[in-house]
Amino acid sequence: MRELGNRLIGDENSFSFEQRIFNFVILLSICMTVFGTLLDIHYRVGIWVDLVFTGCWILTFYFSRFHAHFDIVSKISISIFIFAYFPYYWTSSGGISGTFPGFAVIFIAILCIILKGKFRIFMTVSMLAVAVLLVCGDIYHNGSPGNTTNLIFSGVQILFIMVSMAILTIFYSDIHRKEEARSEAYAKAIEEHYRQQLYYMKNLEEMTDRLKAERHDFNHHLGVIYGLLESGDADKAGEYASQLVKTAGEYQNLVNVPYPMVRAMLNYKLSAAKDKNIRLMLHIGVPEGLVLPEFDLTVILGNLLDNAMEACMTVDENDRYIGFNMFYKPDYLIIQTENPANDASKPQSGKHSTTKSDAENHGYGLRNIEFLAHKHNGFMKTARENGVFKADVAILTALGQSSDNTPASL
Repeated sequence: MRELGNRLIGDENSFSFEQRIFNFVILLSICMTVFGTLLDIHYRVGIWVDLVFTGCWILTFYFSRFHAHFDIVSKISISIFIFAYFPYYWTSSGGISGTFPGFAVIFIAILCIILKGKFRIFMTVSMLAVAVLLVCGDIYHNGSPGNTTNLIFSGVQILFIMVSMAILTIFYSDIHRKEEARSEAYAKAIEEHYRQQLYYMKNLEEMTDRLKAERHDFNHHLGVIYGLLESGDADKAGEYASQLVKTAGEYQNLVNVPYPMVRAMLNYKLSAAKDKNIRLMLHIGVPEGLVLPEFDLTVILGNLLDNAMEACMTVDENDRYIGFNMFYKPDYLIIQTENPANDASKPQSGKHSTTKSDAENHGYGLRNIEFLAHKHNGFMKTARENGVFKADVAILTALGQSSDNTPASL
């Protein structure tokens, strides 16, 4: 049964909940109009209207289910339903006294589930307006001294139930969408956790291999220095030793913070930026004893610095720089980045959108940062002005009881 349902309305991995509901409703509409056509044939009345609606719903189902045109066909078909199908079957099935007004309550609930945003509000108001006109028409044409009151009461009752259903459905569907968005953001953040940890482990292995190679070469360097000293060439030995010290200095930690995962992430990312000739302006003062979510913090730092480096690569080499500040301001850990940005790729104002060409696989960085900041009762703010992009992230944290409150800095 589940497999049959997936074939008819689409599986949950490929189709959203709203799309599957829409496809199911269209299938029901096809069945209803086909049944209405058969009744018309049996009673020998006109079947053309039913055939037109049947064809419309079949085409709608075909394009929505098999060609992924849900956004377009849902708007067109719902407009046809509200302004043509709904009035026709209301009047042809007996008006207020018929069975169709009862279905209108279900229809407006489905409409509020499927649609969203301003279009949902517009279509909901339109359907209620059409229902009001139909009720007034029934009262005007069918009202009599004996039944006008009953018609008014029935009409008001139907409209009240429709309005109540619309409000409740919109309220709960919005809650569902927000929870769904939170779940998706959480899943993306977990995925980013995993990716960053793999990234960290891979580069830790590379660093270990490099240290092993350097230790292996160190014996050769000692041999060269010893040979130069034995031959009495102390100046050459001094130059050689100075070059070794300079080379070793290139691989020293750029920052020193008392949190191993954060320290490893910062040093690796900042070293990578330095290798790309990106000028670094660092100010880091983080005290020991902070209750830090290091897993989440590495994701935040990794995304911030990745975005900054990628933005730097779009500008002239002389203009590349990254400003990075991280400090504790009771009761928040503050992280600030600044980097040049190419104005030609400026995203829309107020949106954390991506300027990368592969938008399908990118654009989650800032959203992940924002999600994790909110997760820890903090916030993220971004600003872009005069070719400079700035990001400020704050995470609620506190000093542990054993902290000496001494900052660890560069």
